Amino acid sequence: MNQGELGPLLRLLNGSYLDDDAFAVFRGILRGNCLEIWPLAPGDDLLGQTVTERRLHSLTSASKETGIGAAVLDDFLTEAGAFAPSDARADARKTFDAKVWQHVLDEIPTLVGPIALRRAIGATLAELNGLKADGVLVPRTNVATIKSPWRIADGQALLKELEAYAQPVAPDEPGWETIQLVHKRLDLPVGEIIAAIRTGALRLGQRPDVSGYHGLVVEITEVAAFKAKTAPKRKPSTNQGEVTAAAFARSAGVRGKGQFLALIEGGHTPATLVLNPTTKRREWRMSRDDIAAFEANYTTPSMLSAGTGAHLNTIRAVLKSERVQPFRPNGLDVGPVYLRNDVEPVVALLKSHGEK
Repeated sequence: MNQGELGPLLRLLNGSYLDDDAFAVFRGILRGNCLEIWPLAPGDDLLGQTVTERRLHSLTSASKETGIGAAVLDDFLTEAGAFAPSDARADARKTFDAKVWQHVLDEIPTLVGPIALRRAIGATLAELNGLKADGVLVPRTNVATIKSPWRIADGQALLKELEAYAQPVAPDEPGWETIQLVHKRLDLPVGEIIAAIRTGALRLGQRPDVSGYHGLVVEITEVAAFKAKTAPKRKPSTNQGEVTAAAFARSAGVRGKGQFLALIEGGHTPATLVLNPTTKRREWRMSRDDIAAFEANYTTPSMLSAGTGAHLNTIRAVLKSERVQPFRPNGLDVGPVYLRNDVEPVVALLKSHGEK
């Protein structure tokens, strides 16, 4: 019901019957209902009382308050789960919980494009693309029309982490090259090189005369030896019980490119790197045991929806309201993955939603 449909009644309750105690209870009921369905702002007058806090936003009201275009807001909020992709309501009627989704509105203005991120972390375009391709750095949004999808804080956190592993390497010391160049030279994924650095299997150097990510280097012969040592693990797989990690990730609702691979390459869930006999490309695959290990430790909104019957949007809202945070190992964005132990306390609440 919109304000126009209630116009005559509101005019009476705001006018002739505003001070009539006989209508006090009715005014209170109507006021409560209006606050639940209309995007009223603090300071708005509602039946003789001033609205003190916003409960609902519409795309129109959020756009006016933030200065961000309604189309951009729609893309972000739909991807985040505030709206169903099929929601075709007009901007003024497309409403969402203001408190639950305020973090999205706050974050959008802080996002930057690839040039600003590269400058912030001292990376070339090829280096940024390499980090993105392997899920080492994951954009905040994958909506193609959004040109500023990056969080500078994510890039700076990665750079700070890697610099903590690095030891000084003289500018003229031979045999050391950037991670991106070694990746191209040896055909070894950037994500695998960085995963090996994190586990101590590879050393990381830092050129004192080059700042940022471009100044981080690895020793070529050491990386080549590492590749040769781990190559037997990249054997063709004929186990029909296995699925690609990418396929399992999609089934679990983790759709950000590289996010689930980052979880694997960081050593947080098991999988095996194999050679696809058809494409001749390496890919991560998961056995039944690997999948069972993931499900024992983690869950996702899609998995919770299948188990409880609750709608995805409801699940996301409940997790947000109950302050259940997604799993972020060392600040790494691995998508909508939650520790199962963290989610267990709200499963009963989600089941109650699913039964409605």
